[in-house]
Amino acid sequence: MFIAGDDADAKTTVSSFITSLGLRALDTGDLTFAHWLEGMGLVILGQGIQRDDFSLTIKILG
Repeated sequence: MFIAGDDADAKTTVSSFITSLGLRALDTGDLTFAHWLEGMGLVILGQGIQRDDFSLTIKILG
């Protein structure tokens, strides 16, 4: 799960919570990057609605 923020302590807390859910937290940087994460979320949501299937994922290559 991607996270972005300016508060290092908050990101540590959120990362721990995400890990407790069995997911992996990926820190994308400061809060200015959150805008791009929100847009990506809308793309995934739109694809889920079109396909009537929300079991989508993003694969990072490299």
